[in-house]
This record gives sequence, structure tokens and C-alpha cells, in this order.
Amino acid sequence: MAGYPDVAIVVDSACCLSTDLLRRWHITQVPHELVIGDRSYRDGVDITTSDFYKILREDGVVPTTTAPQPQEFLDGLQAASEFAGNILCITVASNLSVANRSAQAAMETAGDDLAHCRVKVVDSQAAAGALGLIALAAARWAAEGCDLDQVSGRVDRLIPRVNMLAFLESFDYLNRSGRVSKIKAWTGSLLGVRPLTELQGGQARLLERPRSRRRAIDRLVAITQERTSGMPVVVNIMEAGAAEDALVLERLIRDAMDCRELFISQFTPVMGAHTGPGLLGAAFYTCDDQLSTMEADQVSEL
Repeated sequence: MAGYPDVAIVVDSACCLSTDLLRRWHITQVPHELVIGDRSYRDGVDITTSDFYKILREDGVVPTTTAPQPQEFLDGLQAASEFAGNILCITVASNLSVANRSAQAAMETAGDDLAHCRVKVVDSQAAAGALGLIALAAARWAAEGCDLDQVSGRVDRLIPRVNMLAFLESFDYLNRSGRVSKIKAWTGSLLGVRPLTELQGGQARLLERPRSRRRAIDRLVAITQERTSGMPVVVNIMEAGAAEDALVLERLIRDAMDCRELFISQFTPVMGAHTGPGLLGAAFYTCDDQLSTMEADQVSEL
């Protein structure tokens, strides 16, 4: 269709992209399911991120999550096929969710439903803001006129370069979710720490154990600065009901680094269900010649 790129991007809702960004770059989002009490919600459809964290704070519930089923991915692929002849579906890391498996199943069983389309499914090896940055870069390359193989190849090269750092407000939600054994091994008997972690290659790793939020913010900025080595950087700041701290982090990163692009997003409920409110983090990657001038032109729009 006129006005649309020939490569459509599909991503699951484990990304941290606003509705405005999804719409602007014609990205189709497939929702995970959030179960809170006796009610189910489609992430980003039946419940907003703000409302999700408000419920967590006020009701003290223990939510659970379910990855999209193959039919839900097929619905997303079919929606994307209405305006593009090629589709790149980028999913949350396969060792964190079965979303990639569902997307593969949808592609393999589509039959005549997608006979007119060429579809690739990519494991981002990432989540949350890192997944969002990968999907956003892919959509921009598609908008520049790159074909499916070119977009997919660039995504493959970008994936290992995307960093994601974040710290938690407490261990309460990890304790309740039953996903605390590794955290206990990391922290031992320490209390009151804000564990500063990274997600790389789909694996979580503890970096440091700051004793206060401000110390955690300062260390997050310092580590980001060390890893970017003065190069231009693209940054997605993530906050889970911590909007004021996100603004502090934004200012510190802008002052310390050459930001080609920086925006703030709300941390995806798919992961926030296990980490709880108060999380603050940043996903980022350094720019190189493969990144288009179009990306630089978008800074003033965000």
C-alpha cells in the first residue's frame, strides 16, 4: 500500500514502546496476557501500563503472565500483511518466554492465510526496552526501503550490541512470583539493597548491590557511560511507576553522554508482574555507520 514500507514489523508486548511509537512506525504489537486475581487482560489492550502498576501498589496482588498463543501471533501477522508483502516478527528472548515458539508455530501453520507474504521470525535475545529498541530500529530501516533480508541482517547485528540495565525497588514481587532462587544466591542475607542487574543474551546477571535509589541511579549512569565510550548512543529509559526518577535519569544521561536519541517508556507489565513497581532502567546501544541518518532526524520528534 502507498505510504507504507514493504517490510512490516511485528513485536510482542514484552517491548517498551508507546502507542504513539507503534503507530508512527506501523509496528504491529501482539499482546501477552496478564492475570490479576480472577480477571485476564490483554497487555496494552484491556489495561494500560499505568493502571497495571497502580493495581500492584494498591491491591498487593500477585499477577501472572501468559505468552501469546499461536493464533494471536497469526492474527498479528495477518494484520501486518494487509499493508506489506514481507513481515519480520521480533519476539522476546526465547529463554524467557514461549512467545518465539508461538510465533514460529503461527508462521508454520498459516498456510494460505499468508501465502502472499514472506515471513521471518527472530529471537531478539532481549526483553522490555531492549526489545523495543530492536523493533524500532527494524521499523526505521524498513521505512528507508531496506528489504526483508537487509532488515533481518541489520537486526541480527544489532542484537548483541543492545544493553539493558535496571534496578529493583525490592525483592517482594520476585519472592511472591517464585522466581527468587537466583536472586537469593546473588544477594545472600543483604537487606535494603537495590540490585542493579543487566539482561544480555536473554540472561540476567547481577552487577552491583547499591544501598539507595540515588546510588543505584548514579551507578547505572556510570556503567552506561563506560560501555558507550563517548560514542553517540540511543537510549530507552524504562520506569515502573517511577516517573520522577526517570526524569532524573534522563537528565543525568543527557549530561553525561552524546545522545543521538533518548526517550522514556513505561516498563512492560509482562516483566513488571515479577519485578514489581519502582523499577528503573535503561536500554541502549551505540550508533555506527549502519544506523541511518533518519534515526538522527527523529530526535526532535520524541
